[in-house]
Parts: sequence; C-alpha cells; structure tokens
Amino acid sequence: MLERIREGSQGIIAKSILGLVILTFALAGVGSYLATPAETNVAEVNGEKISRQDFEQAFQNERARMQQQFGEMYAALAADTAYMNNFRSEVLERLIDERLQQQYADSLGLRVSDEQVRDAIRAMTEFQIDGQFNNDRYLALLRQAGYQPEQFRELIREQMSRNQLVMGLLGSEFATAKEMQLLLKLQQQTRDISFLRFKAADYADQVTVTEQMLQDYYTLNLAQFETEQKVAVEYVEISAQTLAAEQQVTTDEIAAYYDANKARYTREERRQVAHIMLESEEDNAEVAAQAEQLLKQLNDGADFAELAKANSADTFSAENGGVLDWLAPGDMDADFEQAAFALETQGQLSQVVKSAYGYHIIKLVALEPAQVKPLTEVSAEIAQTLKQDRATAAFYELQQRLAEVSFEVPDTLEDAAAAVGQKVITTGLFGRNEATAPLNEPAVLTKLFEADFIEQRLNSEVIELGKERAIVVRVKDYQSARTQSLDEVKAQVESAVRAEQSALLAKQQAEKVLAEIANSSLAEQAQALNMTLEQSADTPRFGGTLDGEIRAKAFAMARPVDTASTELATLANGDAALVSVTAVKDAEVTLVPDNAQLDRLADQQAEQAYRALIASLKAKAEISRNLRAAQSTEPM
Repeated sequence: MLERIREGSQGIIAKSILGLVILTFALAGVGSYLATPAETNVAEVNGEKISRQDFEQAFQNERARMQQQFGEMYAALAADTAYMNNFRSEVLERLIDERLQQQYADSLGLRVSDEQVRDAIRAMTEFQIDGQFNNDRYLALLRQAGYQPEQFRELIREQMSRNQLVMGLLGSEFATAKEMQLLLKLQQQTRDISFLRFKAADYADQVTVTEQMLQDYYTLNLAQFETEQKVAVEYVEISAQTLAAEQQVTTDEIAAYYDANKARYTREERRQVAHIMLESEEDNAEVAAQAEQLLKQLNDGADFAELAKANSADTFSAENGGVLDWLAPGDMDADFEQAAFALETQGQLSQVVKSAYGYHIIKLVALEPAQVKPLTEVSAEIAQTLKQDRATAAFYELQQRLAEVSFEVPDTLEDAAAAVGQKVITTGLFGRNEATAPLNEPAVLTKLFEADFIEQRLNSEVIELGKERAIVVRVKDYQSARTQSLDEVKAQVESAVRAEQSALLAKQQAEKVLAEIANSSLAEQAQALNMTLEQSADTPRFGGTLDGEIRAKAFAMARPVDTASTELATLANGDAALVSVTAVKDAEVTLVPDNAQLDRLADQQAEQAYRALIASLKAKAEISRNLRAAQSTEPM
C-alpha cells in the first residue's frame, strides 16, 4: 500500500494539491506571526521605553501596599473607575520619575557593584529565616512576585544607584542659623492692608443671558453634567441586636439562671491586714527570735504602727503603719495568706509566720465577709444576657436559612425574607456616593456595582456586615451613567452663566478703577464710588480673620517704596478686590535655633531641591505617554 501511495503522489494533480497544502500552512504560519501583537509600551523617556509589563508589575506592587494600608476600604476605592484610572496615572508618573533619576545617575557615573547588590539582597529580612539568608525562600518569593533572579538583581541595582543620587542630594543639604532667622522673620512679618471689594452679586442684574451663552457653557462643561451609574436595591438584613430586642424572658428563667450562676454575682470575702516583716529568704533563728520579741511587745500593749515604722523591712507599708491593700484569696504568698485568713476578729494578731520573703507578724485591720448580690439587683442584667444568648443562637440559624433560601430562589428575596421572618426593604435609585447604611458598607457597595451582578438581577450571597450582622442584596433597577441634556440642567447652567458673567463684570469694574489709581489713591476712588474701603492693620502672614485670598495676595506683593502698591485679586466666590499694602513690619528675631530646628529646615530644603531636580529633568526630557495602555478595563 505504501508503494501505491508513493507512486500516486508523483502525479501532477497530487503534486499540485500538496503544493497548495504546503502554501496554506506557510501562509497560516506567517499570518500568525504577523498577527502577534507587538509589545505595548506605556511611556518612552528620552528614547528608553517603559513596557506594559514593567508598569503592571509596579501597579500590582503599589496596589498590594494600598490593600494592606486601607484593608476593607480598598474594595470601595478599587470599584471606582475614575479613582483607579487616576491611581494608574500616578504609578506611571512615578515610573517616569524613576527612569529620569536612573538616567541622571548614569550620566553622573554612579555605579553599584555586584557585591553591593548581593549584600543588599542578603540583608533583606524578607529572604531570611532565623536571621540568616535562605536561598530557597529567596527563589520562592521571587517566583511568587513574578521576577527572575537576574531581573530582580538589576532592579535592586537600579534602586541602589538611584538611592545614591537621592541620598547624595538630600544628605548634602544643610541650613544655617542665619537662614532660620530669616525664615522666622518672614513668617512673623505683618502688613497693613487696605482693600476695596467688588461683589459679583451686585452686578447680577446687569447680566443678559442668551441661549448661545447657555449652549456654550454647557458644551465646555459637559463633565459637570454627567450622572454616575445608579441602582435600586432590595435587601434583607438580619442582626443579633434586632433579634435580642424581640426575645421574651420570664421571671422563672431569670431566677433559674441566677441560681445556676450564683458565683458570678458573689463577691468573695476580703480583708485588710497590717504586717511587720523582718527580711530573710532562708530560715534564720536570730531573725525569728527578733520577730518573737516584737510579737511579745505587741502582746504587752506596744503600738503596732510604731513598731512597723521602726522595724519592718517592707518600707512602703511601714510608712502607713504596716497596713496593706485589701486582700483576696490568691493575692499573697500561701503561708502569709493562710495566716491572714485565719484571723477572725479585728485587731487580732497572728503568730510569727515564715514566708519566702522573711518573718511576719500579721494584724487583722478590717474584714468584709463574702457578699452575694440579690436577684433584684441583677435581674435586668440576667434578662439581657439571656436575650443576647438566644439572639446569637437564633442569628446563626437564620443566617444559614437565609443563605439556603436566597440561593434556592435566586430571582426574588420574598421567599428568603419570609424564611427568616423579616421584610424585604426596597430603595430608590442611588449612586455609589449616595448609599446609606447598611448599603454603604464597602463589601456591599462593591457587590452592588459589579457589572455581572447588575446584569443578572439575582440574589447575592450572604454578606457579613460585622459581628452578628448579615445582609442579602439584589439589584431591582439600574440606570447607567449618562450626560444630562441641556434642557434637564438648564436652570443650573443659567445660574452658573449668570455667576460667571457677574464675576466678569466685577473684575472689569475693578480693572477700570485700578487704572484710575495712577492719578489718585485707592481711598479717593472708594470715596468717589461711595464704596467702603476696608482696613486690616498688622495682618499676620498666617491665620487671622481676613479673607485668605486677599491676605495671600497682599503678602505676594512687593514692598511699597514711596506710595502704597495696589493689585487686583480675583476671589474664588467670583468677587474681585483691589488690594493695597501700605506698610510692611518686620519682626525682630534674636532666637538662636537649636539643632533640631536646623535639621527640619535642611530636610525641607532638601525636599524642595529634590522636587526641583525632578521638575528640571522632566522639562528637558522627551517624554511620551500612552495613557490608554496604562488604563485597565479589567475588574480590580
């Protein structure tokens, strides 16, 4: 048969078919090769690419740190697409900063040897067992983090070379006492300020709003009119606290619990004693004889307190006549305690007692017999305990039942609610930031806004809200995020346009008056316009009651030379103000700063120098960013 196949394959038709088959496989192979997507880069810095893989590795590391820092709250943050996109952008910018630092460190010739890298890795506690570097643990953790050993060594090398740069920059900064005094002088400087305020609200009647103005504002500010996605929810909640309030307890049950647990409501006998101690850890006949002599003096009528002050080795109690704190069984040395609790009447003396600390003579000062709280006193407490115990047991039974029924009948909560004796609670549409308790819990919010959960409209699993609280939720209705039409927000747009135009008119009036000040003073202009010129003498740089924007403008202005300087300030509320600085008063600073103050100032200057370096490197660098590649549509 093989021979016949071989002979048949020599024909023209067979060869043509074979050629087509080969060509098909060849084209398929080339096509798959050409169709393989090229490596995606998220940025390029001076010709050096930052790959998507590098970015994702940094993103995952930073996300793990955030999860550890914020715990359960991170789930709510991660569910916010806008927050996560901003988070990714911050990670990308940090990678760009690191690449610029690395390039600058390379240009300065900063290098780290293989031995330094090896020593740094060996010193990392993550790779140590019982204080010693463990290679197996090292390799296992690298595999877990997605690194190859060579890749990780190069990463550490780059970090160490960047650290050389940063530490060289930060460590070389210093501050002098003169600099500190100049800074304090500036901080404590005060200024005399005059200002004329042009309120935007006063110009509102002069504004004419047209349809074109409304359309233009709406078009330029579409983001303001975007609604967030909203859900309407049904839920069933159970809690032990609610169940406890529903429990009924009889007086017989309270009495039975009281009898069974009487020890809980019994205070043991306690007594207060005084003692005289002659110190001796070992048996000592001479010390024992001294104690016997003291006991004889006491029996003959000597004052216990006086003898304790004069002879007791326990100096703390001796100052108080030998009196100790109230004793309960188990508080003292066994031999001491046995003798103390054998005393029955106030003022009674024990024989000489040997303990681990020495020889004692003990006197009973006061005695309180064991006391049992009456049932009437603890009845309410017992009732609450019984209710809570029953509610806890009932809660876990209901939680199990709720889980079973909500799973068995997944498209409604009515059956689950009936099974646990609760009502289905229904809400209207609300956004993520409008949720109220208990739906504002991070775990619940995350579930409610999951795309698949919204689409399926099925019951959730039981979500635990805390100790003995649980909930099952279901999305009843959904409204996707959208941009509201101009007709829907027309009143809001008109109000914004009117405020914007009013602020513009106020600013134009302020600019007109500012131009006139060249030929007159601010006070004269205020008088001519019948406006109030406000004054603020000795205004501090920080704090005070003056409007912060006006104060900031005044302290940003140059010192007046011959006449007061005046400048225009635009305030956040739309008002405009003409601000005049009439005097600058410097503080006298004679304080000699200590080393701690100088160190703090040096740290601040170093931080400023570092930020200035990064800003300078960025300004000179050729940087391209592929923000789309850095954003992820995958669920967090």
